[in-house]
Amino acid sequence: MMEVIPINTNENTASKADLWADRIHTFRESGLSRKDWCQKNGIPQSTLSYWIRKIQSKDSETVCISDPVFAKLPSEQELQFNATTVNSPVAILLPDNVRIEVGADCPARLMTALLQALKNYA
Repeated sequence: MMEVIPINTNENTASKADLWADRIHTFRESGLSRKDWCQKNGIPQSTLSYWIRKIQSKDSETVCISDPVFAKLPSEQELQFNATTVNSPVAILLPDNVRIEVGADCPARLMTALLQALKNYA
């Protein structure tokens, strides 16, 4: 007589989520665009997007939402004054005391990579 082993769908879902969490981490670390990464790995962009949304919504249910962060933007007068004196760097403050400063002489490729990384982080 053959033994029938029931399939636990919760375990399958959990292992799929773990697999996709690893894939998403690899994607974010690659620095590639979604399109390029998906083409390189033979994965439809819609599938990657689905799992990013699914895992982010799961994480947002379990992670406490931190207090909002407010940034003081310079007034038009401050901008005009600074434009005539010194090109001050732009400072981006993130949680966990992460500070990113970008100067006016920042190469366009570096700025593009930084914005892509921040987009993936958000």
